[in-house]
Amino acid sequence: MPRTTGTGQSFPQALVKLLKDRKIKVPAGLAAAPPEAYAHQSAAYVQELARLDDESLAERAEHIAGYASRQSERAKAAWDQSPIIVELKRRKLKAPPRPKRVVGAAFSLKTPLREWSDEQLIEAATEWSRRGSA
Repeated sequence: MPRTTGTGQSFPQALVKLLKDRKIKVPAGLAAAPPEAYAHQSAAYVQELARLDDESLAERAEHIAGYASRQSERAKAAWDQSPIIVELKRRKLKAPPRPKRVVGAAFSLKTPLREWSDEQLIEAATEWSRRGSA
């Protein structure tokens, strides 16, 4: 849950207000940015950001707004390049939904993937999908 100040505003709400007050374009996705995008800062931190010039403030806002998209792209790349998913595709098995965020997925490769059963592959991919979508 986003941290708020005495005004009841979250960090994204306070940053949106600052941008509007300074007549700077509010980037799409900023208001819905997850707390990880702004290091769980409270709305009070926006007072520090207010010291930035317009260009720097706009760049910071764009970076925060683009966080979810960047995470999604990283998760997609990790998923698509994973040996487990490559093996699922090679066997023409249905892969579970791709995770929404990057998560560490550790699987023992003591036994080569080509020797895993279909069920083992699907179970490993499903667990990875679940962890990255929770």
